[in-house]
Amino acid sequence: MTELIFGDHPDFPHNDEPRYKQIAKEYRQKIIDGQLQDGEKLPSEAQLCEIHDVSPITARSAMRLLREWGFANGVRGKGVFVRRLHKLTRIAPLRYFRGQEARTYVREAEAANVEMNVEHRTTKTTAPANIAERLGIDEGDPVTCTRYFIRMGNPPQPVTSSHAWEPLALTGGTDIELPHEGPHADKGIVDRFREIGRHVNQVEERLDIRTPTAEEAKLLDIPANRPVVQITQTFRVADRIGAEDDLAVETADILFPADRYELRYVMDVR
Repeated sequence: MTELIFGDHPDFPHNDEPRYKQIAKEYRQKIIDGQLQDGEKLPSEAQLCEIHDVSPITARSAMRLLREWGFANGVRGKGVFVRRLHKLTRIAPLRYFRGQEARTYVREAEAANVEMNVEHRTTKTTAPANIAERLGIDEGDPVTCTRYFIRMGNPPQPVTSSHAWEPLALTGGTDIELPHEGPHADKGIVDRFREIGRHVNQVEERLDIRTPTAEEAKLLDIPANRPVVQITQTFRVADRIGAEDDLAVETADILFPADRYELRYVMDVR
């Protein structure tokens, strides 16, 4: 089966297309059809010139376009490789149900059957104004800030960059003061806070789909024109939805390329 990409249609041939685009489409179709596998090395610039009888500029442009489409990835000093990522699936609100002690990103990687590498670093700091407002504390109050950077696949590709803040007024001196240390280090946020008597029962997420900044594009190793999804997330202990006195226990900024996650929502109709 031929997978049609937006802008392609068999009834509208593009005989006047630039040669580099024709070459990029040829390799894209081979990847879709499975003739080229995830992680397989693509021809070098010199090999493309010989195979397709084109100039180095044309060969370079073809591989650049293939990368922009999300079907290849360049590794400095090694070449260009097929990147046919298995998307992670983010199912809400099921991902937050109780009794799922492993962290959500671990479960999602296992469900997609992909290898995942997670870097995290926690520091104690003070809350800037915007974070303080989200946590319902004063600017300058002590918090922990954990920075996450997640890669998946082979060769590894960046999946998520995020920062999460927790108020030390709640966690300081407890077994969960540092999110990745202590007896509850491997648990998700709902189960971690249950250990100190805080029963998290509400999560708010605000999604913003936008183009990345130059710094974000470099960090996530994506073209500047590829959309990203930014999620502003806050977990709370809430007596009722929308109550002004809800207790926020964590807030996070989560950023990922739009093509690396499927967002799925399963909600009861009441």
